[in-house]
Amino acid sequence: MGKIKLTNKFKLSIIIAWFVVFYLIMWFVGGACTNIFSGGACVSSEAISGLRGVPILGLIVPFNAWISIMYFFAPIAGIVLGYFAIKWYNEYFETKQASSALFVLVILIALFTGYLINLTWYYGNLAQLNDSSTVNVELYFCFDEANCNQIVSSLNTELQQTPSADGRITQLLSVNYWPELRESIYLTFLLGALAAWLPLFAFNLIEKKS
Repeated sequence: MGKIKLTNKFKLSIIIAWFVVFYLIMWFVGGACTNIFSGGACVSSEAISGLRGVPILGLIVPFNAWISIMYFFAPIAGIVLGYFAIKWYNEYFETKQASSALFVLVILIALFTGYLINLTWYYGNLAQLNDSSTVNVELYFCFDEANCNQIVSSLNTELQQTPSADGRITQLLSVNYWPELRESIYLTFLLGALAAWLPLFAFNLIEKKS
């Protein structure tokens, strides 16, 4: 079998077509909202609701409706920045590492730890605002979405019975990680970066096998 010839023009055509398809999929998943400023009518808002119960996949599929311009913009920004970042890395370091499966691991680490830091900063400020001379508010991250409220309520009841040495009662502010992540534009941004990686990864595999 002869070698497969991937010209730059052909690659660019495939990448553009894939980016359009990916964006339409993301738009559909985001409710297929018709107004970039207010959401408008979101015609597919319940179309994939059944995926919420699918293990793993249901945790990271963005279910929040695209009700502002940032939701429409985030996947595009992720695609464009991801594509040029991968191209720059490969060309600058004369490698194909950014087009390998390793990039997925880097993106997942950035996704989960980056958003954990973001939630810690945001809810940490909220906890400080609710601190008082009698109550010390601390964060409690829930990764068991279904039982989060029950767990935190039970812990808070126990903590009310054991004040600290300064007489203050510690109460926990729940942060339900997975729902927060699914509704963030950060998730759609990084999914865009993964979409940029996918055709480059495929081209790399084809060229290796040719």
